[in-house]
Amino acid sequence: MWFFNFRKKNKPYSSTYKFPADIQDFFNALRDCHLGNHAEYFNELKKLAGLYPEEPVFWLFAGDILRDKNPEKALELHRDVLFRTGTSGVFRSMVLEHVAYDYIVLKQNQKAVSVLKEASKCSDYPAASLLLSEVYESDGNFDAGMDEMKKYLSVSGSKSDVPLQRYSARAVNHFFKSLETDKESVLKWLGIYSKKCGDSNQSLAADYMVFLIESNAKKAVNCLKKLIEAGDGWEIFARSMLLNFNNGSEINYSAEGVFKEIFHVLMNKNLKYEAKNADEAGNTQIEHKLLIRNALPEGSVSLEAVVPDKSLFVCGECGKRIDGLMPVCPTCQKITTRKFLK
Repeated sequence: MWFFNFRKKNKPYSSTYKFPADIQDFFNALRDCHLGNHAEYFNELKKLAGLYPEEPVFWLFAGDILRDKNPEKALELHRDVLFRTGTSGVFRSMVLEHVAYDYIVLKQNQKAVSVLKEASKCSDYPAASLLLSEVYESDGNFDAGMDEMKKYLSVSGSKSDVPLQRYSARAVNHFFKSLETDKESVLKWLGIYSKKCGDSNQSLAADYMVFLIESNAKKAVNCLKKLIEAGDGWEIFARSMLLNFNNGSEINYSAEGVFKEIFHVLMNKNLKYEAKNADEAGNTQIEHKLLIRNALPEGSVSLEAVVPDKSLFVCGECGKRIDGLMPVCPTCQKITTRKFLK
């Protein structure tokens, strides 16, 4: 009855060709998988497993479907495949990867690590190292995760450094949140990001943050000037880091009202400043504005316009919204140059 109701509602997805019975089962499973009909897909997989008892892959797929609602049962199915006599080599590594996912959902990361290490011993299986790096990362062991990421690239033969770039970006964001308590880790991973990011401006921005954290004013100023020369987006980034860097506060918080006066001084390009604050050697407005910000007596500026609360920032690289303290955009893994939208 279900199939006829389905055909009535979903005619484009019904088979018009009369397949042999066993092939029709494959078609039904494929259709249900494609449409996300998990319960029906699971039933079709069980039927296929009965028709082809020597083919374990159907039980692997069935376990994957079960994992969200019943991870214990999924683990039972996958372990059953694991202990079959024919499960060896690359296929054994694949099955162990499925088992590891079950343990992760069950929040048993140590067991997941154990089976993934075994998977790597069974064969050169890049997926095991990739998943292992994610487990280490979730446990806060970023060094071990980086080692597995390097192993993944080596085993897979990939010539792209993108996975390393993304991994170091996530590490920077993680440790940046704990800047006050884990400053050394912030500096370490900013250094790694600077080397792995593959972009000169991104590397310069990472170095700039390092010099700010280390209170190395001379080198920070040199980086600041170079960032300003890189364009308006980088100027906004540099200002955001200077607003209240010790607390990791970025320019986003100004839009929420915490630094509205300062934000106005920094963002209003028509704001007049005293000639004595102008540095003849400087060729950008930001140096003058920062001098004004530090010299302004409280309440001396009348705000003709304030930044509306609905204002937001988007990443200058990918255009996605930036909300948190993260210096690296979580979407494109770039130190965001930021665009301000009114």
